Amino acid sequence: MSSDTSIPVKVSFSFYPSDVEALNAQTLGLRRLGASVRRGTVIRALIELTSETEMFAAAVLLHRDYAAKTGPRETDNIADIPTVDLPPRLIEKLDRVITDLADKNIIANRAYVVRAILRAAPKPASWAPAVKKFLRDFPRRPRTKSAVKPKRHGKS
Repeated sequence: MSSDTSIPVKVSFSFYPSDVEALNAQTLGLRRLGASVRRGTVIRALIELTSETEMFAAAVLLHRDYAAKTGPRETDNIADIPTVDLPPRLIEKLDRVITDLADKNIIANRAYVVRAILRAAPKPASWAPAVKKFLRDFPRRPRTKSAVKPKRHGKS
């Protein structure tokens, strides 16, 4: 068994309908601005480009909004559970934010922090240049090992 710290880890996040709508809006907006992104790429870019301080602040504001609500935090069921490949350093980044939140008696998990930064994300036009740089610095990996389509052989 290897302890390679560069191998991406599959991480899933539970999203409510409003989170799915926000993710879809970000993805579509960034595509319209010329960034070739999928939903998972948007999540990875958000985690990469958002500082730990900004993540903490977004989570605190989400906690504040939840505390002001009567009843449950969310009334909708989980609408989607996107899974992304994250390098261990980004998982550690999320975990540091969770630890900082716990120090302030805010119970959170990775999905909570990602939902918070997604809800606080700037409009696509504001961060499209940073996303394009992210795509250059961290090119998308093919979804499968055989991402290259086999050639079709026509009739001779």
